[in-house]
Amino acid sequence: MRAIKVNNGYGLDQIEITDYPVPEVGADEVLVKVNAISLNQLDIMVAEGIFGTPLPHILGSDASGVVVQVGHSVKHFAVGDRICTHFIQDWQDGDLKAEYLKSRLGTDVNGVFSEYICLSERALVKIPDHMSFTEASTLPIAALVAWEAVVNTVGIKPGQSLLVQGTGGASVFALQIAKMIGAKVIITSGSDEKLEVARKLGADITVNYRRYPEWQHRILELTDGEGADVAVEMSWAELNKTAEVVKLNGKIAVVGLLGGQFAELSAFPVLQKSLTIHGVQVGSRTSFEDMIRAFGVNAIRPYIDRVFPVEDIAEAMKYFRNGKHIGKVVLTF
Repeated sequence: MRAIKVNNGYGLDQIEITDYPVPEVGADEVLVKVNAISLNQLDIMVAEGIFGTPLPHILGSDASGVVVQVGHSVKHFAVGDRICTHFIQDWQDGDLKAEYLKSRLGTDVNGVFSEYICLSERALVKIPDHMSFTEASTLPIAALVAWEAVVNTVGIKPGQSLLVQGTGGASVFALQIAKMIGAKVIITSGSDEKLEVARKLGADITVNYRRYPEWQHRILELTDGEGADVAVEMSWAELNKTAEVVKLNGKIAVVGLLGGQFAELSAFPVLQKSLTIHGVQVGSRTSFEDMIRAFGVNAIRPYIDRVFPVEDIAEAMKYFRNGKHIGKVVLTF
């Protein structure tokens, strides 16, 4: 079988496709024939050595496919089930614990960018009936972190307003989830073309941050000085601007580091507005299953920018890293 790995050193130029034997199935394991995988910023970070991951290392956290074999102790899956992977395998329910982080697919353990994967059943969830494998491959990180942020962290309610930055995978999912709930969405991007797509997906207010570098002032102007009830923070570097926009007693869910890992933050708006800033690291398997049920009931479909054959992994990685995409980038075996 083919697998995508970082081989002799860190860097996107060290990513290659290698032949591996199909893994053998243990008693509590499930063998999956992978149909599609999707890219995340995390894959770039791992490939570039941000986490110091031992090499060689198989990349990837997001995959979907069909069950082809189950171990004799497996209770919840059968041959023919359509599944996708669960990123933090040991986080089944409740609050995140430190020991769960050791089970993160593609980060602390080998990833799932392979034609076949063999995982414990705790690392899999059944995908919505209305989604293709290509669509379902986008769910494990981008969709779930958006769900965790919008539903379980800031707790958006119908009629409230949500500020979302950018039009990458998690941002677009946050937009779709908020609109599903009945909230209003304010979204920023440096591209008018991407903002047009966001409007078609339901965004109520759009702001081009290249045209308005002090975009927080433009948002306050367009909302008659009210701003947003809550926010999903993707940049981190501009957290001060987000704090200016969010209302009294507002909540900010931090899910991204697109502006880097450091930020200048004035304590003044945080104290004056009694703001809550909460970091979000994807979600539990229970939360994942809740999201999938909601997506099924409401017929939510992921927005996919481009689909590449797996042989074009280098091109796909470069395209993704350049940030030209809207929503998700997927590869198929």
